[in-house]
Amino acid sequence: MKQNMKTVFVLMAIGITAGIIGIILTLLMHNIQDWAFGNGFYGDASFRELIEGVSPLHRFVVLLGAGGMAGIGWVCIHRYGTPLVDIKTTINNPEKSMPIWTTLGHNMLQIITIALGSPLGKERAPREISVVFADQLTRLFHINHDIYKRKVLLACASGAGLAAVYNTPLASSLFIMETLLADWNVNAVGSALICCSTAVYIMRLGVGDLIQYPLPQVPFNETLIMWAVAAAPVIALFAYWFDKSTVWCHPLFSRKSPKMIGLAVIGFGAIGILSMYFPEILGNGQAGNELSFTFSIGWKEGAFLFGTKWIAVLLALGAGAYGGNITPSMMLGSMLALVIALIWNGVLPEIPVAAAAFIGAAVFLGLTQKMPVTAAVFLLELTRFSPAYLFPICGCFAVALPLFHYLKEHIFF
Repeated sequence: MKQNMKTVFVLMAIGITAGIIGIILTLLMHNIQDWAFGNGFYGDASFRELIEGVSPLHRFVVLLGAGGMAGIGWVCIHRYGTPLVDIKTTINNPEKSMPIWTTLGHNMLQIITIALGSPLGKERAPREISVVFADQLTRLFHINHDIYKRKVLLACASGAGLAAVYNTPLASSLFIMETLLADWNVNAVGSALICCSTAVYIMRLGVGDLIQYPLPQVPFNETLIMWAVAAAPVIALFAYWFDKSTVWCHPLFSRKSPKMIGLAVIGFGAIGILSMYFPEILGNGQAGNELSFTFSIGWKEGAFLFGTKWIAVLLALGAGAYGGNITPSMMLGSMLALVIALIWNGVLPEIPVAAAAFIGAAVFLGLTQKMPVTAAVFLLELTRFSPAYLFPICGCFAVALPLFHYLKEHIFF
């Protein structure tokens, strides 16, 4: 009984820590965005409004600065810091802890560069920092010798970091089970729910109950379900190619080489040039999702944003930058689905395009990040849309998921 109470206490402590980390990183990111693209103070404008409100040259100059910072920062981290350890390695290997100071510097650099326009996701930083502190807590309370319990606690810390920055307690709990533990026993599920709920509660105390996409509820008809099944093969094919492209995309030089500084400036400069014409590719992808989820663009703009966001992600990875792929994957999926839906509407019974974009975002995310269950719930929590959307999302997954895995096993391009 005493051991169980200690575990619950540590879980809540991890959740509180993750919530505080989420508050700090969220406020830091928003203030940097306002300083770089706005009036120099934290305001109410969205990132999309900020980047659309400045001149194309302004965006280009900020991206050049981000490239210089990314190049110098990550070269120093790789040359002089303790070697980085990723989350899954730490969770599965008790002897391989994440180095505290190197990890903190590495993740602060992610937040800064993403705030300045790096097209990668922000979720990796709060997850990794939460795991660093959780690892120290397991040592403090002498839980680190219990390999399975340590694994569960660190996985919960990673999920709690995700829950805090996106305000998604249930989806983040599912993320822990589906991607980190692959274990659905009662103790693991209970631990995940305690940790993620605590993190979100603390986050809401700090910044409020923020809805990532405060959208009007879009009704849908039975035709949308038919569209979801028909669009699934196309979504699966492009998700496969995107997944392959991110795996293949590596910097040309050693990450320790000073040449990476020049490469980072060139890569981010290229992103800056693209952003002069397509500002919504900047940041983690939320700016683009706001357009597709509200059907504020046509098929040409959607196609261009789909292509340029994909290129921007590869340029950032090739330049040696780090970040997540959750929101970038959502943006690619929503833009692809928007284009498919508009083509469908030209020849077949009409469907709500915004709803199609929502479904595409969920399915593309679930395929590329290998978390279909999490992705479906994640989109619902981000938008507070009706659970009725689970039906067309599941219908799309039913076709897309087996095809995606078939492509991975049999196709090599």
